[in-house]
Amino acid sequence: MNQRRIVIIGGGPGGYVAAIRAAQLGAKPILIEKDRIGGTCLNRGCIPTKALLHDAGTLCSLRSSPVFQTLSVDGSGLLESMMERKKEVVEGLVKGVEILLESHQVTIKHGRADLLNPNQVVLLNGEKEIIDADTIILAPGSKSKGLPNITPDGERIITSDEALEMAKVPRDLVIIGGGYIGVEFATLFNTLGSRVTIVEILENILPGLEGELVRNLRRFMERDGIRILTQSSVEEIQYGENELRFTVKTLQGIQEIIAEKLLMAVGRGPSLDLSFPRAGVEISPRGIKVNRRMETTAPGIYAIGDAIEGIMLAHVAMEHGIVAAENAMGLDREWNPLFIPLCIFTHPEVASIGLTEKEAKAKGEIKIGRFPFRSNPKAVISGETDGLIKVIVSRENDTIVGVHIIGPEASVLLSISSTMIGGKLKEFARFIQAHPTIPEALKEACLDVDGLAIHLPKPLRSL
Repeated sequence: MNQRRIVIIGGGPGGYVAAIRAAQLGAKPILIEKDRIGGTCLNRGCIPTKALLHDAGTLCSLRSSPVFQTLSVDGSGLLESMMERKKEVVEGLVKGVEILLESHQVTIKHGRADLLNPNQVVLLNGEKEIIDADTIILAPGSKSKGLPNITPDGERIITSDEALEMAKVPRDLVIIGGGYIGVEFATLFNTLGSRVTIVEILENILPGLEGELVRNLRRFMERDGIRILTQSSVEEIQYGENELRFTVKTLQGIQEIIAEKLLMAVGRGPSLDLSFPRAGVEISPRGIKVNRRMETTAPGIYAIGDAIEGIMLAHVAMEHGIVAAENAMGLDREWNPLFIPLCIFTHPEVASIGLTEKEAKAKGEIKIGRFPFRSNPKAVISGETDGLIKVIVSRENDTIVGVHIIGPEASVLLSISSTMIGGKLKEFARFIQAHPTIPEALKEACLDVDGLAIHLPKPLRSL
């Protein structure tokens, strides 16, 4: 194919993947990033958060172990080492992505870029540089949302950026927002010894997730000492010398909470700072408008990732990048967002794909299988028996329409579950799983759909 000049604005997961895929197809990609390659996900989001949560999970396992809990590990003393390891993980992965881009001969330019017209980008890096493009792919990412009455100061009222650089575990921490960012940070700092309170304005944490998983996770979090206030909001903050006093409106009335820090975790919104009208690109408050080929309203300009309307996940942005790059190079690909896997790295982990029970019932009659991890030998061996696997199947054609997991290795089980969606139940119920392993629980959940689970007691039936 011809060496098309493709300019990508944004070097996050979507942008750098688009650059690599375009290079594989013979393009001459130019990737522009104003900060660090890898974007928010790699530098201030998914990767550093999960590095810290991995270490926190190890600490949880030690504490729950009948053998190692006698070590009495103090989580607060581990933060410095955890932060140092997190930094090493991020640096190593950023360097790895840079090597990948270099190997594919992707030109990297650092600086703030903007649209000049449908075929030109201006790079503002001390001096203006005009870059001609056959195709432009927009991947500007997202930014943290705020609340009109609460302004982060970087010290006592912080965002996830500052939380990932903390030098000391806060004694008390209030988190506004019970989405995946809020519950993951609640898990982390609770494990390290903070007294954590989540304040969520909606009816429950993790809105949109399978309700049975949410109920279980909330029960586990509250059992571990995390206070969760739903249908609640922070009405007022008073600054003390060494503390913050919060007036919180709850269903039970006004409550006062005292904490050392407040973490804002009310979600993220699309970053829409580019001069879109210059290039004829239409946007809305929800993001850049695109079709299923990731094309914007301007011919020859594509948009991907968090900046477009839709779900904000790194693996979604990566697939967007591939679709956009292939279409930019003359192939014909459409983005099919039918089933998107979702992982939440709490302790225990949560993973989900396909329809929730409520969504599936709206489409027709269903049947459900469940298998608790307390009946799985590998989970018992590891001492991590919290949670269950839930499989949702259509009665009409016996196809699997949803798999929802809370428990050990949930994120790993999700990769298997992704191949199950849309398949016939009997096919997966016949798969032989190695013993003793966690995936045995997935097979048992499939068997339980028809009441055939081997390692569950036979239910009592009325005569």
